[in-house]
Amino acid sequence: MIEISGQNKKVVLRLLELAKGRGLDAIEFDENFAQDRGNAERVYLHVTDVAEIYDQSSELVSFLKKHSFRKAVVLNCSGDAFERVSYLNGAIQVLNVPLLNEHSCMKAAFYFSYVLELLGGKDINLPCVDQRSQNIVRLIQKISNSDVTVLVNGPTGSGKEVISKLIHNVSCRAAEPFVAVNCAAIPEQMLESTLFGHEKGAFTGAVQTNVGLIRAANQGTILLDEISEMPLALQAKLLRVLQEKKVMAVGSTAEVGVNVRIIATTNRNMPAEVKQGNFREDLYYRLNVFPLATLSLAERSKDIAAIVANMLLKLVDDEPQQTDITSDALEELANYSWPGNVRELHNVIQRAKLICSDNTISVSDLVFDSPEFGLALNTADVLAAKFNVGIEEEIVS
Repeated sequence: MIEISGQNKKVVLRLLELAKGRGLDAIEFDENFAQDRGNAERVYLHVTDVAEIYDQSSELVSFLKKHSFRKAVVLNCSGDAFERVSYLNGAIQVLNVPLLNEHSCMKAAFYFSYVLELLGGKDINLPCVDQRSQNIVRLIQKISNSDVTVLVNGPTGSGKEVISKLIHNVSCRAAEPFVAVNCAAIPEQMLESTLFGHEKGAFTGAVQTNVGLIRAANQGTILLDEISEMPLALQAKLLRVLQEKKVMAVGSTAEVGVNVRIIATTNRNMPAEVKQGNFREDLYYRLNVFPLATLSLAERSKDIAAIVANMLLKLVDDEPQQTDITSDALEELANYSWPGNVRELHNVIQRAKLICSDNTISVSDLVFDSPEFGLALNTADVLAAKFNVGIEEEIVS
């Protein structure tokens, strides 16, 4: 539970809007109701325009103790530079950012998202700003109290597993296991025993009983990633799990009841796969109870600032100095076609973080995976060109 208050009302309201849009549980702090939040872990965000140093005697510490907050983030909107400072063994983190006057610009979206990443911690959510992405979050929240089977369809690298984890995280099964298996990565002869389990001695090498991943996910959720790659013979067995809620291990003659929610993902056109005989029609309709479609990154370029904030915080989480990014660099990222979707963006940001100067990513630091004319990417060439430009600039100056 994130509770937000502060002197800058516009910033508070914008943060509340963005937090709810990405699936975080956030409210405006109200002292009259602060003690009635159930058992949710509560995090406080204080928005201020005044730079302060916090110790055990500060007013904020007294406030946190009074209202039973264990963690706080202070957003100082008057900072000249982007930096994070920790106090009291990390219980209070101060994020200094330049004044956030223009809420619609990508740089402001980056800073807002960075704050929410600090607040959300390990809470699974969808880094997003685009209205269509937020609509997906709302749909997920609508089915939070249901065990309905979900089929997530979308391009490779577009965040299907993130969506699946969010579905589990907001459901009544959130405290139970989330097990993911890539149906395309496991050889056909091993996939059956991996999913359904096997008895000792069922085949050569089966030296002990294995319950299988479906039973391992009992009471929780199992993600069948790239379900369209599942062999037809196993599709029939999976259909029985969906219909009867029972699993039969390889080498066994008895079925075992299982209570598990199934989420499946695919990057293929499933009706076409059914028509071509590659996928069972009855299983498709069993899986397609609640279909969700993810968008390519190029279709939701407004989300890029939020995704970059998520990536950079993970990359520099243990470093004292935060990595910033220029407005021009964010615009460059927004205008790129992203054939590799979010996975390609992660590559670009990771290498930009390594080669940038003064902990700030600029346009010259962006090295894309898919250069023009289909030439192979060579970061050594890119680095050499970058450093040569730097030397020439030093000589001229």
